[in-house]
Amino acid sequence: MKVIKYMIVGVIMLAASTHALAQKNLVVNGGFENELDGWVDYSAKATPYMYNSGKMSGAMFSSDSSKWTGMHQIVSLPKNTQYILMSAKIKADAVSSGKNSWNGALFLFETLNKQETKMGEGINIASVTGNADWKLYEKAYIIPPGITKIKLLFALGYVTGTMFVDDVSLKVITQSEFEKYL
Repeated sequence: MKVIKYMIVGVIMLAASTHALAQKNLVVNGGFENELDGWVDYSAKATPYMYNSGKMSGAMFSSDSSKWTGMHQIVSLPKNTQYILMSAKIKADAVSSGKNSWNGALFLFETLNKQETKMGEGINIASVTGNADWKLYEKAYIIPPGITKIKLLFALGYVTGTMFVDDVSLKVITQSEFEKYL
């Protein structure tokens, strides 16, 4: 009888730890509380003047529509990851429209192999123009074979204006959680 109890407890603990892993944010400093630690920036800044939560956010400012201003982070996925959920809150102030339909305050991602080679095209999650208050943008995604990393990018893509980013997250999710986004 004791053996069965131990087996049941073991199964429950395994299930709980698997669920906990599925809920862990894999993004380093997604709230920008440690300024831009963990992020590669190209003219991005951290700011305490505008944020969704905590005390900081990431910010991009541009007065030159011929430039790309932004930041990115490469996130390693746990082995055998099948489904992920990426999300961020974005606020836009006076973001102009660019020449192309994809220009704007951008949230996109690229899939990478273990050598960090880009596999396929980047996928746009959000392109915001004009003025927009804080809004959650999210995308559930099936990880193709050979993909071991995700590159999350935020940028003012050849436009002028200001973009704020906060609460950036990338989590491993289950198939049933993924199906909620279909």
